Amino acid sequence: MMAISAKGKRRISVNERVYLWRMFEHYDQSWFDGVQVSVAAVDQALFVRYGLHQPDDSRTAVISRGRGAPDVRTACPRFEGEDRVLTPQGVRDLIDWGLAVAL
Repeated sequence: MMAISAKGKRRISVNERVYLWRMFEHYDQSWFDGVQVSVAAVDQALFVRYGLHQPDDSRTAVISRGRGAPDVRTACPRFEGEDRVLTPQGVRDLIDWGLAVAL
């Protein structure tokens, strides 16, 4: 199993599992255009990608249960606040949601 690089990523623990996450802006070469967050469990058991500032009626996230598993795009709630800022609590909520959906 190949390790996930921690360079440029923040660490967050949810339910005693460590995740790495980063925010970045990308266009035309990813699931979402614009600002997005990518989360990966250090043990590679879960990957989640979410685009910020999506319209309420078409908001989605992409989930994978592990390296090599298929990506699944599914409807999701908003994880950034009314101020359009994603906080560490929003990242925790995204991870909790991803774990519930991926089961």
